[in-house]
Amino acid sequence: MRLRSFGPKLLCAFLLLFLASSLSFAQVRTGVTVDCTGATPGAFTSLSQAIFNSSDHTTFAVNGTCNENSIQIRSRNDLVIIGNPTATIQTLQPDLPLISVQSSQGIQFSNVTMNGGQGLLVNNSSGVAIFSCTIENSGSFGINSSNSQVLFISGSVTANNRTGVVTSGGTMELSGVNISNNGRLGVSSATTHLIITAGNDVPTIVNNNGIAGVQLSNSSQGDFADLQITNNAGNNFGLQVFTNSAVVMQGGSITGNTGIGVNCGLIAHCEFFQTQISGNFSGGIQVSTHSELDLDGGVQISGNQGVGVLIDQHSAFASSGGNTISNNTGDGLIVNALSTLDFFAPDTISATAGNLALNCNNGSMVTGDISTYKPKRCGSAFQAVPTH
Repeated sequence: MRLRSFGPKLLCAFLLLFLASSLSFAQVRTGVTVDCTGATPGAFTSLSQAIFNSSDHTTFAVNGTCNENSIQIRSRNDLVIIGNPTATIQTLQPDLPLISVQSSQGIQFSNVTMNGGQGLLVNNSSGVAIFSCTIENSGSFGINSSNSQVLFISGSVTANNRTGVVTSGGTMELSGVNISNNGRLGVSSATTHLIITAGNDVPTIVNNNGIAGVQLSNSSQGDFADLQITNNAGNNFGLQVFTNSAVVMQGGSITGNTGIGVNCGLIAHCEFFQTQISGNFSGGIQVSTHSELDLDGGVQISGNQGVGVLIDQHSAFASSGGNTISNNTGDGLIVNALSTLDFFAPDTISATAGNLALNCNNGSMVTGDISTYKPKRCGSAFQAVPTH
């Protein structure tokens, strides 16, 4: 197994939780009641007013539906906002962030529904933790995080007009979150360490978004476990990794997306172990423009409309063996345009009627035993013939 970058996935969560706990125990905490129904004598009726009038190291127990004009958390430390037992925060100003966390640390949200406005904005902040929350109906992004460290465990990001989760810089960890029915992408990360895992044995699901599933760009690193990217619309992709970015995905599935399952290009690295990539409408995996694909075993690429795997434009494919490419409507595996295949151990590669299991063209090079891959066009007689 050649998984390269998976170690930090749980460490980040533990560090964030430890940070929040350490802050809590290190200071004397104040408890504040926010009852937006107005039924509790002496309680604040607005979360925004409660935060403005309270010191750091405060826990806010929030009840009811709070109609706010945009909640600002700026240069604050160790604030905990808990729905008691649940609460809804919604804004009367749809053109502003519902909640804005700026230059702060140790900010926690738990059991809160964030409804409307421009969603949750996090900028230049660390130790921001979101537990069992719903972020919905934003006129823009659900979460927009810039140069921050954010942990989101359980809950959902749904029905936002644009992309569900957008990140630029910093770290975003999603654990057991449902990201669905957003107008554009499920998740889009640039120059970010994006960590996606299961939480409480519930996988993170990115599905039914309007344009595509998950995108990594501009030197991002993705470490994914048990992620499910399914049924995203737009005829684009389930997972896209490009411009000097990399992803390592263990388990999970990329299925039923209207575009290609995985698009890996522009000097990118994509690596999969025990992942199912099936039923996508425009092919299984495409690797292009000086990029790399590693299959580390137990990967199934099947039932896609089009080519199972295309390696193109001076890119490289390496297999550790034990992977299956089958039942795709196009060729099983195409290597083209000065690209390379390297089989360290055998895979199972088969073709549907009228297609090839292995198709080598245009200056491609193959190493390893390919004798069992039939029918095929591979060797010096074919490698000088372009496919397109």
